Amino acid sequence: MPTMFDQQDQQMNWKVTFLIIIGVLFVCVIVFGILSYRNILDRNALETDTQIIKEVLGRTIEEVTTASQFIANYPLIQEWKLSPEMVNNHDILVALNTIKYMLNASIVYIMDTNGTVIVCTPYEDNKTLTGNNYKFRPYFQKAMEGNDYVYPALGVTTKERGLYFSSPIYLKDSTKPVGVAVIKLGLDRFDIILKNYSNNIEAGLISPMGIVFSSTESSWLFKSSEKLSKEERNNIMASRQFADEKLEPLSVDLSGTRTKSNDKTYLLVKKNISIPGWQLYAMSLTSDLNPAPPFIMSGILFLIFGVSYIILAIVYGKEKPKLKKENQ
Repeated sequence: MPTMFDQQDQQMNWKVTFLIIIGVLFVCVIVFGILSYRNILDRNALETDTQIIKEVLGRTIEEVTTASQFIANYPLIQEWKLSPEMVNNHDILVALNTIKYMLNASIVYIMDTNGTVIVCTPYEDNKTLTGNNYKFRPYFQKAMEGNDYVYPALGVTTKERGLYFSSPIYLKDSTKPVGVAVIKLGLDRFDIILKNYSNNIEAGLISPMGIVFSSTESSWLFKSSEKLSKEERNNIMASRQFADEKLEPLSVDLSGTRTKSNDKTYLLVKKNISIPGWQLYAMSLTSDLNPAPPFIMSGILFLIFGVSYIILAIVYGKEKPKLKKENQ
């Protein structure tokens, strides 16, 4: 027959068991809290770095857009009325070259209403685009519709990446554009911005269709971060936006908030930039552990605690009458 001490020992065992469960749950809460806090800090740091890069890129885009508008309204261009003789005008070339060097741009040029370049600053050992026709380019088409436009593309002639800034040129007595002013800003300037402000993170620019156009990881350039259908791939290649690049699939998934690359786990942030549809992405190394959101984890812990409490209460409730009966 169990003695009073046996009953007290059994009650003590239930209390110890209950305390152990509480202790384990407490440790879980602490570990979860540390992981969540670290995850929040890492993500906030990545968000901050990404926002800084976005703002710097935004200021650069705004600066060059203003410059293309300035060229479109330049008095000398108004006086020459976009005649073919502009190519031989020393003052106009000086003005375009001055803007080119002030912005560290690749090329600055003027196009007529047919999309033909009629005056262009030299590049690569005095080469120019003068005489070439680019009426198929959206930056020309949009400007001829009366809009300022920014078009990221790989040059079909220069084979160099760039952002093409275009502005319509109007004469004082005209209601329709009589030409287009264009500034091509080389992507090497954007690459430098990404490297200087990325703070040991991977960062880059992706097109609306997921094509990597600028990246701190050069092997990712012109890779497709999204699964493209055959038709989509053919349409992009037909547009010549990326010239003859094959647009091979990227092995890294850039669609979520975390991703893996070379067996390493990264936090991932993407932000829209001032070029419609284009995004800036940034990735920073993190642990493989990915704690659930606080409200989910809290619910799980409370559920475990509740179930444990109910089980103990039921078992102890059944054992208590037995002990009383045996002690009678």
